Amino acid sequence: MTTQPPPTSLTMPTMFPANPLWGDQRTINYRENTNSTISFFTEKAALAPYLPKGIVVPDEPLVMVTYGACLGVAEMGDDGYNLVSVTVAARWEGAEETQEGDLSLVIWESKFPPVTIGRDMVGYPKLVAEVPDLRMGDGRWSWHVSESGVCFLEGELWDLEPLGEDAVAALKQAGVSDFGSGGLHMTYRVVPGPNYDDEPVVADVYGVVHRDDPKEAWTCKGSLTWHEVTPRACYFFYGIVEALRKLPVVRYGDCLITRGPHLIELGKSRPLR
Repeated sequence: MTTQPPPTSLTMPTMFPANPLWGDQRTINYRENTNSTISFFTEKAALAPYLPKGIVVPDEPLVMVTYGACLGVAEMGDDGYNLVSVTVAARWEGAEETQEGDLSLVIWESKFPPVTIGRDMVGYPKLVAEVPDLRMGDGRWSWHVSESGVCFLEGELWDLEPLGEDAVAALKQAGVSDFGSGGLHMTYRVVPGPNYDDEPVVADVYGVVHRDDPKEAWTCKGSLTWHEVTPRACYFFYGIVEALRKLPVVRYGDCLITRGPHLIELGKSRPLR
């Protein structure tokens, strides 16, 4: 009787076998994600210098900042983690296809394993940071994210109003990211050369297939506070924080909280053409 060899790891170091929990590493399953999104409109001229070739945004791009509490990740032994992500509504205009959706600008996460998996496979712009659990009290939700104890971003949400079954069902339909959904989630996957003068080994915009399955949701109000930091205090995130902190807030958009399972289908994700 022959047995199948263990799957090869797709994250570095790739010479070792993957953990059997990961199987063939085509999917990542979350039992429950609670996502709290605060959105705002900014100015295209302020954002455009940071966008990769082929990505187009409107004159007033919509930026979405989401705090996520991710629980019961099957491939992490049912462990969980927290994250803060920044995305912008965007369109891909390539040589062979056009896709509407959003582009991931940066994701700060509280644990290393989900960072390296997302970065290596599909180019999620993930970084390890201090992302404590949500604070809840007096009808308000709040969160913050820090580097080496220095808080650089805070979010607050209030006036939560639950949505009905029909509205939650509509959110489920809108929570599908694939190549025919009209709402594709995109990343910029870059593998740099060993020196500054070298061309990147890889520089592709990826489409990432995932599915949200919200069971409950709330509308709310929200606000963000970016703190000024110094290069010494935030030596790794300084350039990112300063660029995002200086984006003008033309006006706040909708704020939304959702809770439910989440599935990322890495095996169906690919570079855009």
